[in-house]
Amino acid sequence: MRLIRTTKIVVAVAALSLATACTTDSGGGSAAGKDGVQDATGKATTSKETYKLGIGIPLTGPAASYGEEFVMATADGVKDVNERFAADGIKLELVTADTQATAEGGISAMNKLGAVEKAPAIITAYSAVVSAAAPVAEDLGFALFNPGAQSPPLIGASPNLVNTVPMNDVQLTNFSDYLVNTKGFKNFAVIYVDNESGQGTSEAFKKAVEARGGKVVAQESIRQDATDATTQIAKVKESGADFIYLQTLLVEGAATMKAYREAGIDIPIGGYAGEGESRVIRDAGAEAMNGFIYMSHIPEDLDGVTALLDRLQAEDPDRVLATQSYDPYFYAVPFIYAEVIKELRSQGAPVTGENILAVLNEKKDITVPIIGPMDLTSKLTYVGPTIIRQVNDYKADPMTDETIDSVNGEG
Repeated sequence: MRLIRTTKIVVAVAALSLATACTTDSGGGSAAGKDGVQDATGKATTSKETYKLGIGIPLTGPAASYGEEFVMATADGVKDVNERFAADGIKLELVTADTQATAEGGISAMNKLGAVEKAPAIITAYSAVVSAAAPVAEDLGFALFNPGAQSPPLIGASPNLVNTVPMNDVQLTNFSDYLVNTKGFKNFAVIYVDNESGQGTSEAFKKAVEARGGKVVAQESIRQDATDATTQIAKVKESGADFIYLQTLLVEGAATMKAYREAGIDIPIGGYAGEGESRVIRDAGAEAMNGFIYMSHIPEDLDGVTALLDRLQAEDPDRVLATQSYDPYFYAVPFIYAEVIKELRSQGAPVTGENILAVLNEKKDITVPIIGPMDLTSKLTYVGPTIIRQVNDYKADPMTDETIDSVNGEG
């Protein structure tokens, strides 16, 4: 890994006179000189301070079970950060808001977390929500972390957006290469959820396939949370496709696999981890789900992933875990945040969204548990491995699915 030490951040607020040192900074911390950022001489201190970390996530609506699991993983990250960084005077406080996985809900949640709670760093997910949240992040000045939405248009969409999950540009490049050049599929049908996530990824998949000599012969959209996909399945069945690619969320994904099973289609089908790992979608497809090929971003530290999942299960024994390969990325964000806070405190700079982003644009040696080195591109996006997996027994734990190919980084 290429290591580049961050340069000294030039922060205008660090030069403020002591007359302003009694105010509260926009990051939700206490007064400078009391909060472990600066003392009266302008030098870094080691006093303890609590820093807010917001998470805007669906807590009601069809995606609430996913959101609750994301919060659990993040909360465990916060707990572990508070133990690991206690000697550095750093303590995180997690504050939540409900997005309902909609753009409108996302805007409301971001305003609550950014303007009311004054969190300098906020986590969210779902492409429609991330897209809607980014302008709010710019207006309010917080750093927006995305460990759960992978639509390619999000890359570089905002200077305030930090994508900490492998995005579908690289994932689709590797996946389409496997489908066309290894498996020999040539004609593809796509069923995608009709929102930012589905639209952007559907087009990215089409470009990736065509660049390798394949052809997309059908593209069918389905409304988010739709419960009937018989029309879409009937159309792709007659399209002449020899592979069906899905890009759906939970409810419509289950409806699509149910319709696929009931239609008795023998065309191979696949998609991404959000479908392949979902217990709801696997059960909807039942035996027809066996053979489902999906691209996964599960970290290579499978022991670490398993330990985290076991921990989540122990905390809520009745919960059916549904976001196994995403949970480590939510768990990791508090560690990224803490490393940045530590850097800012060492420089006597306040913890603001602007300064968080400045560190992340310069510092290339952040390492976090389970994920490992978190090198970010110039567009503040993490590039990780593409793991191609196959469902052989839909009833089994998704973590036991077969890994049939793996590509590190960009293919």
